[in-house]
Amino acid sequence: MAEIVQFVPKAELDARGNLTAFIRLCREELSAFGGLATWDEDRWQDGKAVVVFGTKTAPLTSYSFVPLAEPFKQFAKAYIRYDYSHRPVVSLSYRIQALRCVEAALRDSPGPVDIQRITGAVMDASAQKCREFATSDDFIHKTGLDLVKLFDFLRRNHLVPSLPAWKSPFRKPTILTEDLGEAGREHREKKLPSHAAMLAMAEVFAEANDKESRYFSSIMALLMTAPSRGSEPFKLPTNCLQWEADDNGEQQMLFRWRAAKGKGAMKKWIVAPMHSVMEEAHRRLMELGEPARLAAKFAFENPGKFLIHAGCITAPDHPQDAPLSPEEFCAAIGLKVPKSIRRRDGTENWSAIKVSKPFAAVIASGEVTYARLADVVRQVYGGAHWPYTDATRQLLIWDALCLHRENEFHAEFSPKAFSWRLADVNEVNRRMQDSHGPSLFARFGKTNPDGSRIEMTTHQPRHWLNTMGVRTGMDDYTLAQWAGRADPRHNRHYDHRTPEERASEARALIIGERPSVLERFRDRKPVHYTELGVDRPGTAKVTLYGLCTHDYSMMPCEKRRKCLTCTELTCIKGDHITLDRIRLAEAQTAWLLERAQKAHEDGEFGADRWVDNHKWELAHQRAIRITLEHPDVPDGALVRIPEGHDPSPIKRALIDLGVHVIPATEVATPPIVSLPSKLPEDA
Repeated sequence: MAEIVQFVPKAELDARGNLTAFIRLCREELSAFGGLATWDEDRWQDGKAVVVFGTKTAPLTSYSFVPLAEPFKQFAKAYIRYDYSHRPVVSLSYRIQALRCVEAALRDSPGPVDIQRITGAVMDASAQKCREFATSDDFIHKTGLDLVKLFDFLRRNHLVPSLPAWKSPFRKPTILTEDLGEAGREHREKKLPSHAAMLAMAEVFAEANDKESRYFSSIMALLMTAPSRGSEPFKLPTNCLQWEADDNGEQQMLFRWRAAKGKGAMKKWIVAPMHSVMEEAHRRLMELGEPARLAAKFAFENPGKFLIHAGCITAPDHPQDAPLSPEEFCAAIGLKVPKSIRRRDGTENWSAIKVSKPFAAVIASGEVTYARLADVVRQVYGGAHWPYTDATRQLLIWDALCLHRENEFHAEFSPKAFSWRLADVNEVNRRMQDSHGPSLFARFGKTNPDGSRIEMTTHQPRHWLNTMGVRTGMDDYTLAQWAGRADPRHNRHYDHRTPEERASEARALIIGERPSVLERFRDRKPVHYTELGVDRPGTAKVTLYGLCTHDYSMMPCEKRRKCLTCTELTCIKGDHITLDRIRLAEAQTAWLLERAQKAHEDGEFGADRWVDNHKWELAHQRAIRITLEHPDVPDGALVRIPEGHDPSPIKRALIDLGVHVIPATEVATPPIVSLPSKLPEDA
């Protein structure tokens, strides 16, 4: 693991000195985005993370832009590299947008575009630029947060002479999933696919009749099994579909899944009705990708050697470093031979072959051999993380479930036998919409009930499944686990229930049927004293063995945790956890009684008192246990010791005076099962 470089400002240096030292550290000591070798470039890339140091004061695209003004650009590069080194993320859009807002504000003020010239007025002007540049309220809000982070960084590290405290003026936008107005309704309709669309997708999967429809409908089937992100199926290995025993010992199907956005490796359980669908989707993807997996593994195991495939026209033993004719070259790369490949005099006309730049470079070199083609294949298809699929280096490319060959789904060109590639979420979305030609729905004649066309995105099933989960009562933690979400608080962004549904659920919670005392005891929910036969306001306390009705506002507990001998303990029939605890307490007391009896037999002083005490405790414990185990006592029955078995000191005095009479049985509402009037004495 690389050592983390931390910038520490020096008190003896002024702001200019600290800024110079900061830029030098980031330029010369940090390796993110290529280190010193790429510092002078204005477009950096590290895996999927791309940052363009272009100004918003001029037309800006990923490849056509005007660079940020100097010397501000030097600080911007240092800030991005330092921040990315400490917290690598895929998207740096808000970071660079905040820098562009500050740069634009500095351009409008007199003097050089220098971060050291930032003042309170420039900070406010940066916020105004944010309003001008941003495309949505959410983007404005998040860019404002990055402006705050940037200004705090400058102030904390003494990179500017003086800087006032600054707070973003942009409020967090309304969460549209919770909005009750028209905007919320439109948002929910946009995010959720219709039931007709979901059924149509299932029909497309069943009717798929070519490589393209089988591949992309299988990807959508994976996304419709459990709420997932569109990019996640492309990280699945070939052995992702497995079976595992559940808590009851029954075999259940699951996916070994790798969730994005920090969740990582997890299991996605598959409901029984979807087992056959997932087996078929997995079989299709395995079958479609097998040639590509073989090609990728061949390239890895045979560096510098080109895969001689069925389309090649050379002899099987053609040397890898022997020259190829134009016809042999075209056959090797799966290209149709141009008519003008040979001049009238029979000489080779290589210029007639139109290929991509890497293959054109082979032709231009004059060394057209299988060995050179092997190098190009590795360069074109291997990618930056060869032999892995991405920067995580967890999945070898030939183990990827969704791998396929170039031109695999092309209507005119044949697949390139030596190639391999992974599709992406954009390719799946294009097959689900009509913006790039007929969608899969249109090809198979699927429409909405009103005849309108059906379109879908890869993210809509995730919203739909999350919403269905909430509607069926799934708790937040389980829903987040199911969706591969690291933070359960984000569930609310996927909850698209209507206001009427939310209101109905709230009414059910408030005025719905109250669960039984047993159900509330199990769920640790409040149980009122009156439900336990005690005429007093308040709720009972949960203990290891049941519910305690002691009033601690009057006096502390006199039993010193001897709950099972207390008349203020109410046990509830039907909870196996508390019954097991009572059995354990009975066994422990029986063991203590046995020790005390032996000590009494040995003549130890005071042992007789311990024998009496343990017998008294054991009798109560055994009576409670027998009552809770009795088949005639229904689940939910309330069981407690009659008051006569354990009178308070005051009542003992009243009994001695003949003022108080102990009833033989107890009567309470709701009915309470009293223990037998004669408690068992045998240990």
